[in-house]
Amino acid sequence: MIPRQLVLRNFLSYRQATLPFAGLHLACICGANGAGKSSLLEAIAWALWGQSRASREDDVIYYGEMEAQVTFEFSVQGQTYRVVRLRRREQHTVLELQIQTVAGYTSLTGRSLRATQEKIIQILRLDYATFVNSAYLRQGRADEFMAKRPSERKQLLATLLGLDQYETLAEAARDRARDYKAQISVLEQRLQSLGEQLAQEPQLRAQQAAVSQQIQQQRQQVEQCQQRLQEQQAAYHVYQLQQRDYEHLQQQRDTLGTTIAHLEQQCQTLRQEQAAIADLEARAPLLEAAVSQWQRLKTAEAQLQQCFANYQRLRQERDRQQQNLDQQRQDLLRTLHGLESQQQFLLEQCQQLEKLLKQENQIVAAFEQLQRSRAQLQAQEELQQKVFPLLQAKQRLELERQQQEQRLRSRRDELQQLWRHLHQQVERQPALQEAVTLITAQIETLEKQRIYQDHVREKGLERRRFLEQLQARQREYERQINQLEQRLELLNQPGAICPLCQRPLDAEHHEAVLRRNAAEKEDLLNQLWVIREQLAVTEREIQVLRREYITVGYEISQLTQLFEQRGQLQQQLQSTQDLEPQLDRLAAEIQQIERQLRNGHQETLGELQAIEAELKRLNYDEKNLAIARGQVEKWRWAEAKEQELRQAQRQYRQIQQQLPALVAQQEELQRQLNALETLSPLSQTLATIDQQLAALAYDPEQHAQIQAQLAALEPDYEAYQTLQRGRSRQPQLRQDLQHLEETLHQQREQLQRITDKLATLEDTARAASRLAAELNQRQQELLKQQQTLEANLAQQGKLTAELEQLHRLAQEYEQGQQTLAHLRHQYRLYCELAQALGKNGIPAMLIETVLPHLEAETNHILGRLSNHQLHVQFITQRSRRRSGADTKPIETLDILIADCQGTRPYESYSGGEAFRINFALRLALARLLAQRSGSDVQFLIIDEGFGTQDAQGCERLIAALNAIAPEFHCILAITHVPALKEAFQTRIEVTKIGGASQLSIIT
Repeated sequence: MIPRQLVLRNFLSYRQATLPFAGLHLACICGANGAGKSSLLEAIAWALWGQSRASREDDVIYYGEMEAQVTFEFSVQGQTYRVVRLRRREQHTVLELQIQTVAGYTSLTGRSLRATQEKIIQILRLDYATFVNSAYLRQGRADEFMAKRPSERKQLLATLLGLDQYETLAEAARDRARDYKAQISVLEQRLQSLGEQLAQEPQLRAQQAAVSQQIQQQRQQVEQCQQRLQEQQAAYHVYQLQQRDYEHLQQQRDTLGTTIAHLEQQCQTLRQEQAAIADLEARAPLLEAAVSQWQRLKTAEAQLQQCFANYQRLRQERDRQQQNLDQQRQDLLRTLHGLESQQQFLLEQCQQLEKLLKQENQIVAAFEQLQRSRAQLQAQEELQQKVFPLLQAKQRLELERQQQEQRLRSRRDELQQLWRHLHQQVERQPALQEAVTLITAQIETLEKQRIYQDHVREKGLERRRFLEQLQARQREYERQINQLEQRLELLNQPGAICPLCQRPLDAEHHEAVLRRNAAEKEDLLNQLWVIREQLAVTEREIQVLRREYITVGYEISQLTQLFEQRGQLQQQLQSTQDLEPQLDRLAAEIQQIERQLRNGHQETLGELQAIEAELKRLNYDEKNLAIARGQVEKWRWAEAKEQELRQAQRQYRQIQQQLPALVAQQEELQRQLNALETLSPLSQTLATIDQQLAALAYDPEQHAQIQAQLAALEPDYEAYQTLQRGRSRQPQLRQDLQHLEETLHQQREQLQRITDKLATLEDTARAASRLAAELNQRQQELLKQQQTLEANLAQQGKLTAELEQLHRLAQEYEQGQQTLAHLRHQYRLYCELAQALGKNGIPAMLIETVLPHLEAETNHILGRLSNHQLHVQFITQRSRRRSGADTKPIETLDILIADCQGTRPYESYSGGEAFRINFALRLALARLLAQRSGSDVQFLIIDEGFGTQDAQGCERLIAALNAIAPEFHCILAITHVPALKEAFQTRIEVTKIGGASQLSIIT
């Protein structure tokens, strides 16, 4: 990937910025902390992969804006692309991918954001994790590769090398192996179940023969029972007709009995009605007199009812007027009581105010004393404002004198101790030179041993590849032998057919085919024996090479320690060569500090004397200020009392004005209350209503007495009405009674005739009942025999179906055996394939091939950065901590770091040393990626880390960058160190103006 142009709009701290990469080969991005240097590179990562340091997606938008957009143009393999990523607040992200053509940019955007992102990754052949762990030394994450666990480092390195496809293939092989294993398990269970079912065939055939014999016997019994049943059914049919006549006569008898009872009841009712009418005829004179009296009372009661309505209306009107009069009286009394309460409250308030007004002279005198105290306090506070800065200046000068003297004494002691230490090191220089020469000779010897170890490892890898080829040929021969054995088993069966033309074989051809297949099998077995011999020899050779590799590795394991020792000695020797000038500088500095301590601080003495004179002239005393504040607090109550006094005077005058008006209102209300009882319209209306009630003369007792008499005469009135209706119905009653008596006589005669007929048919009915019971019993017997026959027929059909199913299962069992053999063979193949493609197979071999180049490149760069004081070694295997049955080494990716002090953990190195190690490893990874065709990374980013380096370390970093610059199209380094940025010919200056970042290119 080669960057072309970056355009930002409202992204992080940038409102609008454009960065063209044309002409930028080795440049630095510089500016103050927080100016927005890292945001430029964050924009590239966000545009390509949607990743940034922001915790929320909306945090990338510039504060106060609604959207952010980044446009990034880059080239891959000579083709130019443009990516535009847009984010709106509280909305989805928009991503566009375009390719440059002759006519301009053409869209390659997918249907979704995920599809477009996958296209970008396919074009770059690089995802975000690989980018930040190789080509982007991100701020605060430069140690990301080193900080990972060994297993994670190995997985990350595999991703960088494009070995993920092997894991994908291995997982696919494992999936296929699991599928075959599941199919084998299911098929084995199925074949076991089929075998158990086929073992039941003899028992089923015996059951089928027994059931067939029972069916034949039961069919004869059913035919005999059906013949006897038909004879009984013919006889029962005759009796059934006679039974039907008997039942019809019984129904007629029951109907006539019901009709006769109903007629008798109607006759009885008519006779009772005639007797009641006769009784009323005997009371007729009395009833007529009672009716005449009832009519007179009814007329009088109607007149009283009209008078009662008028009486009720007048009473309701009087109650309403009386209620209005009472309401007016209550309103006047309530208002009068309110005025009396208000008058009483004002009188009590006047009494309280008079008490306060009596203290007027005392309060005025205290308030005047408060004003004088405040004037004195203000004068003291003004004097304090003048004295306080002088006191602070005096204290500051005295403190500075003490601190300066203490710093000089500490610096003198430190320099004296350093001078003694350096003087001791200078005396050790000859011994160090001799030790460096001796260790260098040992290192050269062990380097030759390392070259020999590399040859042994290459030979071992070549033997391992040959071993895998032999194993593949062995599996192929075993597969062919299994096929020949299956073919021979088929040929040994009766009626065997030719495996080629699928035709039956005669005896001569059968023997020829057997001999040919046997010869092929013998040939394959001989070849398989040869391969097994070669496998054994190859395995022994690999073991010998492994032992030799381990032996040589043990010898050269001291190489790291020797590098450490030589580095330590060289560093000590280099240090001692530069110590003489340093010792002279230290002695001169110690003498200068001694002179400063003897002379003291004369420059501050005059300033202190001037401050003392001014303080004496002002004559400031804290006691006077405290006394003034106490007097103000003492008389502060007078201010509140003076305000209360003024308020009380105003209220007293207002109350004296309100009291006469309240008295006049009370007198007016009392006059209205006295006139309400006699002179008001309501009292006159009540007197008129009382006169109307007296003129009406309504008597409620008389009205109630008449109503009681009417209620007593009501039964006689109703009896008279009943007598009038009975006199009109008397002829009709006599005619209806005569008709009913004649009909009743006819029905009784017909009932007698039916009863006689039933007596003659009772014997026939009893014989029919007995025959019906016998016929039902015979039918039940026939039904049971038929059910037994049907059950046996069903059992026979079931057994026949089961035997047919067993025949089909036998065919399925034979096919399943053949399928099981094929599945087992496929399962073994895919298990071996998954193991070969797994992380400990081909990927591990490829990583072991790449790691020496990565280690050499890292040490080459690290040697430039550290003056050959640091050395890195990759360890891919280590022995297990616990001894046991499993002695296989553990696959890992440990990184050992050695310096002049020995091999130490990565965490124990200082910030500058750790950055050099991380930087060298990252550069080596980037160069490795640039050399491989999988992902062409020609863009290197270094974000911060230079601040941890001293001047010499920075020079070495610049030299390393210049050395690798030809292998990259663009290298950007971010720094805020002024001395370092001057080493770059091209700089991108980043500044922040008005809260927004801006950039400018300086060449």
